[in-house]
Amino acid sequence: MGYDLSITRDPIWTGRPGRSLTLEEWFDVIQRDDELCFAPSGDPRKYPTCDAEWLAHSRPEEAPHGTFFVWGGGDVICKYPDEHQIIKMVRISHRLNAIVIGDNGERYDLDEQGKLVVDESGPPALPKPMAYGIGCNPCEKFTKAMAASETSESVLFYQWYLGLVTAVNAARYEDGKPVMTFSLTPERIREDQNFFCQYCQDHPNRSFQQAALLLMQMRLARSGGNARRPLPLKPPRE
Repeated sequence: MGYDLSITRDPIWTGRPGRSLTLEEWFDVIQRDDELCFAPSGDPRKYPTCDAEWLAHSRPEEAPHGTFFVWGGGDVICKYPDEHQIIKMVRISHRLNAIVIGDNGERYDLDEQGKLVVDESGPPALPKPMAYGIGCNPCEKFTKAMAASETSESVLFYQWYLGLVTAVNAARYEDGKPVMTFSLTPERIREDQNFFCQYCQDHPNRSFQQAALLLMQMRLARSGGNARRPLPLKPPRE
């Protein structure tokens, strides 16, 4: 065990959506920064290196665990860093649109004078996902659209649902989770429409988005895809 600081883009700590750091991004930082060099790997047969040594530390002999920045598979980590190393980490984090976070959730940054500051208030809350389009309308509007057979508005509702399925599938795929796959047959479309009609008749004041999310959860449950991995989106509370 030890006290580690990490350069990270993890949404849990940054409070904003984003992907983890990539090895390519970290290599680019090392190659472009004259103060950094690649540190030899302990097992060069497997991979030459993915860590860096900081060459510009003013007192390297006083660094408790050397002047190394270690690749952590999505984060860059420094063990027991001193103030000089923390400042360097913050400067690197600015290039990567990332933050520097401690083991206890404290955030490190620099003020306008370049002095180190620590924020111990914890990570900000992630912004709530926003939905747009016809699916944000109340179910009552979908029911009226279905009753007015001469209009194409009911088709727009179903197309919105398919777009939501596509977006959720993309997010699940990026996270390594099972995705929804089905053939868009006339029977499947009728089954979906019947579900929407029944749900919206029973819950006219709820949003069509809630009906769409519930149907997706049912599809995943039927295929066994969400037994351990729930949808990244949850129906909003009433």
